[in-house]
Amino acid sequence: MHRGPGLGRGLLALAGRPILLWEALRAALSMRRRGGLLPSSDYLEWRLQTAYGDGSTRARAEDLASYLSWRRRMRATP
Repeated sequence: MHRGPGLGRGLLALAGRPILLWEALRAALSMRRRGGLLPSSDYLEWRLQTAYGDGSTRARAEDLASYLSWRRRMRATP
């Protein structure tokens, strides 16, 4: 079962960095399952497995902010 950072913790990690809120929206849209609004729980579990070595681990809010910053920089790279 997916154990993400939770909306509240995720938003706190992005507080003071509103540009990352847009990146979070872009990321969520790019990962959503076909015909859905959110990524599948299997996909999120796989992401947690590759990031932490355990698909049932709760993602850390600061890792979310780091990932979104990295993703934003990569999109800006020509």
